[in-house]
Amino acid sequence: MAMNLRAVLETLSGAAGVGGLSAAPDAAAAFLEELGCEVERDPLGSVIGYRRSGKENAPLLMLEAHIDEIGLIVTGVDDAGFVRVSACGGTDRRALIAAEVVVHGDKEYPGVFCSVPPHLSGPESEGKIPPIPDLGIDIGLDAKRARRHVKEGDRVSFRPNFCALAGERVCGKSLDDRAGVASVLRCLDLLAGAELECDIAAVFAVQEELGCRGASAASYRIAPSAAIAVDVSFAATPDADRAKCGELAKGPMIGWAPGLDDTMTRRLRSLAEEAGIPCQDEVMGGDTGTDADSIADARGGVRTALLSIPLRYMHTPAEVVDLRDVENTARLMAEFAKKEGEAL
Repeated sequence: MAMNLRAVLETLSGAAGVGGLSAAPDAAAAFLEELGCEVERDPLGSVIGYRRSGKENAPLLMLEAHIDEIGLIVTGVDDAGFVRVSACGGTDRRALIAAEVVVHGDKEYPGVFCSVPPHLSGPESEGKIPPIPDLGIDIGLDAKRARRHVKEGDRVSFRPNFCALAGERVCGKSLDDRAGVASVLRCLDLLAGAELECDIAAVFAVQEELGCRGASAASYRIAPSAAIAVDVSFAATPDADRAKCGELAKGPMIGWAPGLDDTMTRRLRSLAEEAGIPCQDEVMGGDTGTDADSIADARGGVRTALLSIPLRYMHTPAEVVDLRDVENTARLMAEFAKKEGEAL
């Protein structure tokens, strides 16, 4: 039975994965085990699942997506009982006013970011968003009780809110990059029973949002012959520059950049055409801003390609992807593993 991609993505999206939390890596590890992979964790907490080909001295193809998410870290509790925080990753403060969150103290505490009603704010504050350290989170406790249960260094994540939109589109927190994680899992599902000429290491790296640290360490650890990184990239919205965006439901965005392997990139493009998999191009003149950069630099260098899933409203609690793009990203990776494994 084919994997229920929507259900997998809902589980992954609902798990907390702000830097230092383990629920999201735990969920990803459980899915890898269900797919029959040998699973291990590296010292940073990244999850690595091996799918062995059974061939002696087989090359190793790394399929990577980051498992962490943007969020916040507690800096203290003020005298009114409001939890004060700082960004943990590239959190967009525009999305925080009245946002529902979970404070991971000695247990999970639902909370909401404070907002001033428009009736009480003067014209001088209209359109202005305070810096994140000036915002507070209301968890319903006074200062004494809040300080007993919430400590400096505790993490804060957005409240799980996965929902289906019309058609094949879904909305939720941390689809950056749980959509990529789901595509790698679906790729392994598509390869079930297939005879491959390469081993596969599925890597779900931590700390991408904190400087792409996890992918760098995991790449050094496993020393892949080649790698495909899967992340998300910008999908067009009415207010965005269309020249800088992909389109939902038009397939994975194949990355072209100086640090990416040109031969692998062109082969992915041709495989997509041969298999009738829709795809689109994304051209970057320098770094990609993804784990692909850290993977390519690991050890003596790793030949690396990049696939990105179009996503709307990045780094907000309401990211949107199309499941067809997740599926087609998985299909393209599976085609590469089946047809290019021996040549790695």
